[in-house]
Amino acid sequence: MNPLTRKQRSLVRELDEIAALLHLNYREIREYDRDSRSTRLELIKRHFIRGDIVIQYTLMDEFLSAMLCHHFFGRRVSFPTLWKSKRFRNFNYFFLEKLSLMEKLAYVKAIHEVPRTVCRNLEQLNNLRNGIAHAFFPENLRSAKPKWKGLDIFSLEGVQRFSDDLAEVTEFFHRRVFGA
Repeated sequence: MNPLTRKQRSLVRELDEIAALLHLNYREIREYDRDSRSTRLELIKRHFIRGDIVIQYTLMDEFLSAMLCHHFFGRRVSFPTLWKSKRFRNFNYFFLEKLSLMEKLAYVKAIHEVPRTVCRNLEQLNNLRNGIAHAFFPENLRSAKPKWKGLDIFSLEGVQRFSDDLAEVTEFFHRRVFGA
């Protein structure tokens, strides 16, 4: 068994404290009132899934932004170096920050070939993120139900499908952005 480093032990302690502070410590569920345990576990599960949806959305937005940056600034100069220029910072602040994910996708599609499956997954991700971001109970919305490809996103099957599909989208963008 590999022991944790001092830094790793410190991070685990910090994560334990954060989980306790945010009431996300599902491993300690027996410490909660017996009648509220199922509800608490359901809320924790939803919290994890919502977080992943937002992270995936943000990552896809970042990939699209990187493709637009490459289009306008080329690939020769690294992003850390570009950030030192006022022109690049202004481009980010006054252009990229103003565009939604779908607007960025439309622009990227105009300059690059993007597979239909990637576009559909991004459209569905956008709808899903909007639903979970703007309603505490998105299942009560008339539109933007919390589903992924017909599966309840708060189910294991829905999360697995979501994860698999977004892994494919990530792979596509990773090749386009980093050339790997």
